[in-house]
Order: sequence, then C-alpha cells, then structure tokens
Amino acid sequence: MISAMRGFGTKLGWILVAAAVGASACADDGGNGSGGATTGGATSTDGSADGSAGPTATDSSMATSGATTAGADDSDSGGETDGPPMACEPFGKWPAPETTFVLPAREGTGIYYPDVQASFPEVDWATLDRLYVPAGQYTQLNLGNLPDRSPDDPLVITNMGGQVRIGPPNPTDNFLWAMEGGSNWVLTGRYDADAGTGDESAPGHRCGEYASSRGNYGFWSDDAFAMRDYLHMGISVGHARAYEIEFVEVERSGFAGIRLLNSWDDGELPMADVRVHDNYVHDVDGEGIYFGWTGGPPSNLTPGLQVYNNRFVRTGNEALQIQDIGPGTEIHHNVIAWAALHWRDNGLGAYQDGNSQISIREGDVEIHHNVFIGGAGTLGSFWSQAQSGDGDRNVVFHDNYFADSRNQAVYFGGSMTSGSSLAFTDNFVRGLEFSYDDLDPMATPPTAVFRLAPEIGGDVSFTGNAWDSDLPLVEGGMGPAQSDNVQGPLDAIAFVDSGYPPGVPVDALEAWTAVSTLAPGSPARDYVVGELVTYDGQLYTCVAANTDQPPPEHPESWMQLPAPPDDLRVMPGTAYEGFGVQ
Repeated sequence: MISAMRGFGTKLGWILVAAAVGASACADDGGNGSGGATTGGATSTDGSADGSAGPTATDSSMATSGATTAGADDSDSGGETDGPPMACEPFGKWPAPETTFVLPAREGTGIYYPDVQASFPEVDWATLDRLYVPAGQYTQLNLGNLPDRSPDDPLVITNMGGQVRIGPPNPTDNFLWAMEGGSNWVLTGRYDADAGTGDESAPGHRCGEYASSRGNYGFWSDDAFAMRDYLHMGISVGHARAYEIEFVEVERSGFAGIRLLNSWDDGELPMADVRVHDNYVHDVDGEGIYFGWTGGPPSNLTPGLQVYNNRFVRTGNEALQIQDIGPGTEIHHNVIAWAALHWRDNGLGAYQDGNSQISIREGDVEIHHNVFIGGAGTLGSFWSQAQSGDGDRNVVFHDNYFADSRNQAVYFGGSMTSGSSLAFTDNFVRGLEFSYDDLDPMATPPTAVFRLAPEIGGDVSFTGNAWDSDLPLVEGGMGPAQSDNVQGPLDAIAFVDSGYPPGVPVDALEAWTAVSTLAPGSPARDYVVGELVTYDGQLYTCVAANTDQPPPEHPESWMQLPAPPDDLRVMPGTAYEGFGVQ
C-alpha cells in the first residue's frame, strides 16, 4: 500500500432565496416579545439586571459548571482500535462578558427582530458583549441590522440556559432562520463557562465527543424538510461581512444547510473575512453549505474565507458549494461525505450531483486536509472564474483525500493564463468505479482522474499525488507539469465511528425515491435487498425487494437503522491521520 502518512504542510443564481428580513407578514406575531410569557430584558454593565432582564452571565441559570474537564476515551470505538484522545479545548475563548442582553422570546413561537437595533434602542450595540437567545424551541429566528463591530471587540451571540432549537417551522412560514447585516459578530453554540457562552447541557463535539454530538449543539436548526413555494435554508446570512459561525447543527433543511450570500442586487459589499467552523450539517435536501452567487456576474467577492473542521454529510446536492473565492481563502480539515443522494430525482435537474464545487476568482487560495467522499457526477468540480477587474489566481490543493465517485473524480474548468498558478500536491484518489450510466445510458466513463479544461494554462503542476485507478492521472489543459506521482493501491480511509454499515459501498446510499425522474422515461426505482436509503433524515436498509414503498410505511421491506454517530475523525495510526475534522 502507498503510505498516506504525510505532513500537515505549513498551514493548517440560479435560484432566488426568499428574503426573510423584512418579511413581517410571514412571521409569527409572538416573536416580538409581546403577549404571553416571555423572557428577556435590558442590558447590564455590572453583572446585575433590572426586573425585566433575563439571566446574565453570572446568574446561576447560565452555564454554571466552570470546571474544565479533560481526559481520554479508553472505550472501544468500533471493535478494532481505540479512538483518539478527547482533550478539551480550554475555556476562555473570549473574555468574560461585562454587558449582556437577553432577547425577549416566547417558547413555541418565532423570534422576529428584522431590525434588532431599532427594537432595543436602550442597548449600546457598539459595546454589548453578549446577546443571549434563551433556551427553547422556536418556529423561526430572524435577527437583522446587526451592528458593525471591531475585530478585537466582537458581538458574541449565543444560547443561554440550554439548547436553542429553531424549527420545525409553521406551515405558512417562508423562512426558517435568517441573519442580516453588521460585521465582526459571532454566532456560537460553544459551551464555554469562562466566556459565558453556550450551556453545559449542549456541548456539541467539545472534548472530542463527536459520537454523542447529534442533537446536542447549543444551536440546532431543524426544518423538517419543509417543501414550500420557498425552499428553506437551515440558516441564511446576508448583507454582512467578517462574521463567524461555529458549534451549530443543521439538519433536514428543504434546501441548503448554511446559505451565505451578499447579493449584488443590494449593492457592492464583499463578504470578506467570514469564518465557518466546527459545525455539523447533515441530512439536508440541497447543499450542505452554499456560499456566494452561482448566477452570472457581477457578484460580490468573498476574500479571506475560512471554512474548517466542519462535517457536511448526507446531502441531496453537493455537500460543499463555494463561489466567488478571493485572496486569503483557506478551506481545510473538513469532512464532506455522502453527497448527491438525490442524484436520481434532483428537482433542480441534472448536474447538481457532485460532491463539491468551488469557484475561484482571484488571489492566493489554499485547500487542504479535506476528506471528499461520495458523489454521483463529478466528485470535485473546481473552477477558475475571474470577473472584470479580478487579478491572478494562485491556487494550491494539497493533502486531500478524494474517494468513491460514480463518474469523474476531479474537473478543473474555466480559464487561467500566464501569471496564475494551480498546484495539486500530495493528494490521494481512490474508489473510482464508473456507474453513472445506471441513470444516463449515454454517459461515458472518464478518461483520466483529473481533467482540465483546454483553457487552463499558466503554471500548472501535479506533484506527489497518489491514485488507485487504471486511468492516467491528468489530461487536458496546456501541458501541466507532472512529477513524483504514484499509481497503485491505496488504503480506504478509516473513521473512528461513522455509523455506516461495514463492508457496504459508499454508493449504496441514496435518497429514497419512487421514480428516477432524471433517467430517460422516468422509470420506477426498483430496490433490491441490501440497498440503503435516507428518508426524513433516517437511514433504512432494504430487506425485501420492492417498488414504490416508502420505508416508514413498509417495515416488511425496510429496516430502520440507528442514527449514525458521524464521528468522522480519522482513526489514529491509520492512513490519512491528520486529515478531516480534528
């Protein structure tokens, strides 16, 4: 086997989104703090509160356990070897808050403040340390006109007193969770007793507890696959820059799990310096993360983007779709797996069935230590797409794992000329078994692992890559340089506890459908014993051949499997250690 134990390196519009901000006619009337039993109130500067205020960071109803815990998990993680040690990140990511404000909210209704500054003029939004969302389950969340802050003094928005669950929405709601405006704010479900964020009861994957993190993040978005005139996002952010999203779980969104866009229709506003990390997006009908604009130019640039340590798994379309990338972007240590589950019946049509799509406009961009697993069309679809006024592009893909595609492994499209560079270094590719003709009889097998558009020129190199396939490594482009690449058998990646049935091919999992609408003639989908499907966010295995039998209604044909823990850390001591989530 070719060793995968290499170093970390030197560095770690085709759819209109319903405008949630300002859509007051579609929101619950209970989210404005009026009527019913509410919690929330005014700011404090000394840890105290007036009679209308909710708990502050020093109150006993906050995350009261200040004891830092650390240690290791010595339990067996799958019957073979022990899992990784679970060292806890120290508390104190931010200083303890001095001023806090608790949003008034009513359990079971929506939280609706499209202009949060106007709703609470008594708050000093330039200095507020914590904006707390009280624990509870709400049908919607809308926070608009968030303040502009400085990088060294961000506004931290967090849950208080327990978990905040957004959704499922009411039948007439046209959005689930929308945030708008401002800069240098942080949305976090992180439990940090010293910083006064989150709650001990909802720690997410803190201390390496990935296997028990499902349903246990401080913020949990659940759209229940609401299929309306407007497809919902698990969380959408617009007209903002320099913000951070962490320790948020998103599931069952009708469209993308996380949707981030500064629309050009609202004016030129680059979505700069955004950080999305330590999130868990799973079992969604569209993309896992959908960043930027996929329509025609012009569009807003996204420089300084940081996407890392996320799990984007079991998605209907691409698990990761990021457009308009600009200078200083780094995408690393993510697990992007079991994508394009709706490849047979995608409502958006063909060509929405890859694993990942990344479009780069200008600047230095680094994409490394990611795990890309499972796709139907093209596993990795990457593009060099400059707009008017953009500069050169210098792009490096290194130390990534690409595996299990029904069709092309990697395609790099668009155009590049002298002055730009593209390097694929120390990547691993395996599990290429062409089967796309199961859906499209006219499809033909790929002729190389990496395929470059004819217009990809400049300084293009492939160095130190390893691939397990009979295909040549690369074709196309304008004569890319190749050196020290190795063709031969590669180990499959080993996770601590994925929950995926052992020995079952990755491509055995699809979203259940009665009809393959994208196949000629839209034939019925006939299931055979052993096939796996997702249905309403649950996994089922076929135990009797059947056609047009929805799993929950036919236990004689389908057996529900346990919810996968998705502990997708790479097993220590195995190939690809150091890749993916940490």
